[in-house]
Amino acid sequence: MKKNHLFLTAALFFLAAPGLAADLKPGQWEVKQRMTGDQAPPGMNKEKTKTRCITAEEAKDTEEALRQKWMGSGCDNPEMDWDGDTLKWQTQCQSGKRTLSSSGTMNVEDEEHYSTEITTGTERGKLTIKAEARWIGPCNS
Repeated sequence: MKKNHLFLTAALFFLAAPGLAADLKPGQWEVKQRMTGDQAPPGMNKEKTKTRCITAEEAKDTEEALRQKWMGSGCDNPEMDWDGDTLKWQTQCQSGKRTLSSSGTMNVEDEEHYSTEITTGTERGKLTIKAEARWIGPCNS
């Protein structure tokens, strides 16, 4: 169960940090996500909606904020590449003796909407998370 939790944490990292792409508004974001794959923890809700406040400071330096959060989660410095409004990334994380690989894309539709697809896996299987996120207003105090 602990391995599944770390596996999921690595995959969800990008969903927990939605204001990190170019031209997104700081504020409160609603993220609707759907999880598929054989590494999803048993009994975990495969679809959920959550919110997160992104400060102006977090949104200011996209790549640096992303790198710091990812590396703070025990992962390698991610390889990232912007192509217009699409960010692609790839990294690896350690989970005990296992290595998790994670890759994904974030497409910025406009400053108030983006979508992501993240795939994380080990030799035992993969977990894919697709999400749609929308800016819903200023952060709550």
